[in-house]
Amino acid sequence: MIQKVKTIAALGFSAGLIFCSITASQNVVAGQDEGFVKKGRQLFTQYCAVCHGPDAKGNGPAAAELKKQPADLTVVQKRGEKFPTFQVMTFIEGEKVVPAHGTREMPIWGTVFRRTKGEMGQQADIYALVKYIESVQKYRQ
Repeated sequence: MIQKVKTIAALGFSAGLIFCSITASQNVVAGQDEGFVKKGRQLFTQYCAVCHGPDAKGNGPAAAELKKQPADLTVVQKRGEKFPTFQVMTFIEGEKVVPAHGTREMPIWGTVFRRTKGEMGQQADIYALVKYIESVQKYRQ
């Protein structure tokens, strides 16, 4: 019963994060998403910059050793379109394999974050990473 309540709470939290991220303004409003962007920058430096580079352009120190060049994360948002929050969250989480995307060399961060920080910490860290990636887009609206 306790596990069921925890699962329902985690799902509710996840749905809330997704709802908030989809309905939030595309521009970072002082105080609204600023904390998530700051936390996301720290997480990006710790977990992502080795491959994606400190500027998120896919030129990290480990990039040359990979079979596939890491993505330039500054161009995730297409000109004239909204930032694909849900898709980026799903990709970072990495637990829902999409065969059409080919092989996955990127670590499955959802599992890593859940094991080290629990379900709520995992969702919060993924959301923070997404808000940071959104903040570095070249095609901001």
